[in-house]
Amino acid sequence: MSRKESRMQAFQTLFQLEMMNSDLTIEEAISFIKEENKDLDLEFINWLVTGVKDHETVLDEKIQPHLKDWKLERLLKTDRIILRMSTFELLHSSTPQKVIINEAVELAKQFSDDDHYKFINGVLSNIE
Repeated sequence: MSRKESRMQAFQTLFQLEMMNSDLTIEEAISFIKEENKDLDLEFINWLVTGVKDHETVLDEKIQPHLKDWKLERLLKTDRIILRMSTFELLHSSTPQKVIINEAVELAKQFSDDDHYKFINGVLSNIE
């Protein structure tokens, strides 16, 4: 499975964890996608999902200054998850910034409102 598909699965897992608002664990959430897809890069998905959940506060602190008159809590869940995921990867991987931002824009085009990909691109371009 490509990293693009793995990022999409990680996004869907994070979305599920946020929407469920229950005692669902990361392992349980990942097991749902594991049952449907045999060729997953589970190590990458687990790293990304666990990293985002474990570092949520730090990620939010990195993102917030770049929101310009917005509060992170007011963003769509999809945008918030994409920003957290991408920020985590920007800070903790050797993947080029351009690739991470492009993947985030593609996720936003697929799962967010019409022009939100522009907002996602602008915020992530300023994260260091």
